[in-house]
Amino acid sequence: MFIYRCQVRSSWLDSNGHMNARRHFEVFSDAGDLACHDLGLGLSYIKEGHSVFTGDFHITYVREIPAGTSLTIATRIVDLDAKRFVLHQEMIDDHDQMLAATAEQLQLNVGAASRKVEPFRSEVLTRLRDAQRNQDSSLPRNVGRTASLAAGAPAR
Repeated sequence: MFIYRCQVRSSWLDSNGHMNARRHFEVFSDAGDLACHDLGLGLSYIKEGHSVFTGDFHITYVREIPAGTSLTIATRIVDLDAKRFVLHQEMIDDHDQMLAATAEQLQLNVGAASRKVEPFRSEVLTRLRDAQRNQDSSLPRNVGRTASLAAGAPAR
């Protein structure tokens, strides 16, 4: 599991007085970038001729987040194959340890020159599998959630 922390600034609020959608995306994206860096998929990976591109990104909002809130984003790998992996993220309000939002990101392994999805090198795939195996095995909240009227309220 990869941990990212931040504090909600007043400039992140929308006209409703809570953290806006763009900032949710930004925080989850930054936390995902940190996880990829820690997995060896950062700038050094790009210099080696590979990168990861986001193929899908989904956020589920659970509760409002006011300015000044300290947040912890826990990121883990929930699915993986030869060319892709899915990060699941939980945004936790540090004050009361309550879930504020979740996100899922589909990451694609892409050749820097070809700009096409391609298999991970064996050592990278092994590193991703090891990271997935060595994390919390509990079922994360809101996994696979879609935007639909039938989905109902998100898990809290």
